[in-house]
Amino acid sequence: MRWIPFVILVYVLIVLQTTMGSALTFVWQGVGRIGPDLLAIMAVFVALRASTLLDTMIAGWILGLALGLTAVGGPGTATSLGPMSLTYAMAAGLIFKLREVVFSDRFLTQAALAFVFCLFAHMSWLLIQATLAWAWDGVGRMLIQALGLAVYTGLLMMVGFRLLRRIERWFIGAPMRRGRGARGALRMM
Repeated sequence: MRWIPFVILVYVLIVLQTTMGSALTFVWQGVGRIGPDLLAIMAVFVALRASTLLDTMIAGWILGLALGLTAVGGPGTATSLGPMSLTYAMAAGLIFKLREVVFSDRFLTQAALAFVFCLFAHMSWLLIQATLAWAWDGVGRMLIQALGLAVYTGLLMMVGFRLLRRIERWFIGAPMRRGRGARGALRMM
C-alpha cells in the first residue's frame, strides 16, 4: 500500500461524505435519514485489491477512525472513538478472507460484499455504542437504518468500484495475486 496517497484519498472521501453526502441522503419516514457510506466502498475495494491481510486491516482501521471522527452522537448521544475503527478493520479482514471464494470482478458480487461489510461494521458499531452508553431506546430503528445504509452502499459499490479501479495504482502498490502461486510456492531447480 502507498499510505500517503491513501490517507489523502480518505480525506477527500470524508469531505465528500460530510459535505455532498446530504445530496445522496433521503429520509425514510419512521426510520430516519439513510445515506451511503463512501468509506465502506473504499474499504471493500481495498479488501478486494490489496496484497496482504495486514494492509487490508490497517486500511480498514484508518477508514473506521476517519469515520469515527466524523460521527456525532450515537445511541445516548455519546460517541466513543474506537469501536468504528475496530469494526471496520474486522469487516475488511472478513472481506479479504472471502475474496478467494467469490468472483470479485462481478458487479453483483461487489454489491453483495459491500452489503455484508456495511451490515457487519455498522450493526456491530451500533450494538457496541448502545452497550457502552447503556441506551437501548431506538436501537431497533437504528438497526433498520443500518440495513438501509447497507443496501444503499451496496448499490453504489458498482459505480464506486469502477471509479476506484481507475486510480488503483495511485494508492495500492502491488495489486493482489490469486491462486497458489500468490503465497510464494517454492520453485524447483
